[in-house]
Formats: sequence, structure tokens, C-alpha cells
Amino acid sequence: MRRVIVITFFVIAAFVAEFLLFNSVGWWLAPNLSLLLIIFFNLYFGIRYGLLTALLAGLVRDSFSTNVFGLSLCSFVVSAYMTTILKQYIYHMGSRLSRYILIFVILIINVAAYYSLYRIFEGVIPSSEVFRFIFMPQLVLTMAAAPFVFSQMKKCVSKLFV
Repeated sequence: MRRVIVITFFVIAAFVAEFLLFNSVGWWLAPNLSLLLIIFFNLYFGIRYGLLTALLAGLVRDSFSTNVFGLSLCSFVVSAYMTTILKQYIYHMGSRLSRYILIFVILIINVAAYYSLYRIFEGVIPSSEVFRFIFMPQLVLTMAAAPFVFSQMKKCVSKLFV
């Protein structure tokens, strides 16, 4: 139960941080902190807590979104499952490079899942615009924020659960 409360706190904190970055700096400078949390808890605690993080992050993000409810939820759940599958092949414990490769691949999967669902329910967005205005800024900033987020999360979680 303690882990669930901690995960819920971190999901809300990540959403608030994304919201503040989005509104203060602009949409092009907002890393996907929720996805980093999903990957972190999946690697650190396993699939159950990774899925819980994905569900909570998706619910929070969809609750404040104007899009169809469930797009973020579905894309985050797909990302959590794919993290579990791909960590067997890509991730090596203690290797930073393999962690960054895993984050890169999961980011691609998350954007592809979200915009495939968006295309089904909302309408067509040109792929060049998705790549240029959504994927590239999110990729660069999330990859830049990943080392800091993972080190801080590891410190917090190790202090809370030791």
C-alpha cells in the first residue's frame, strides 16, 4: 500500500511539473515525465507497479485533456507492456546506455500508439507535423531529462523503501 501511495504522489507531481513547464515555457519544452516514471517504476519494481503507474498517469493526463478520454491511458499501458517485453532484450542492469536506448524505443512506441489512436478517434494529422512538432521536441527533452529524473527517483525510492 505504501508503494501505491508513493507512486500516486510521483504521478501527480510529474503531471504538475509537466503542466507548469508547458504553461511557462511552451509546448515545445515539456518532457514526458510521466513516461519516464512508467519506465522507472517498471524497471525498479516490475510490471505490476509499472502498469499501476501507467494507469494513474493516463487517468490524470486524460482527465485534464480535451481529447478523447483514454488516449493517454492506452498509450501509457502499451508503453508499460512494451517496457516489460523490451527490457529483457535491451536493458542491462547498471548500464546507462541500455537504459537510454530503452527510453528512446519506448518514446517512439508511445508516440506511435498515441497518434495511431488519435487518428482513429479524432482525425488525420500529417505525419510530418507529428514528427517535427511533437516527436522531436519530446524526444530531445525527455532524453535530456532522463538522467536527472532517474537519479532523483532512485534516491527518493531507495530512501523511502529501505
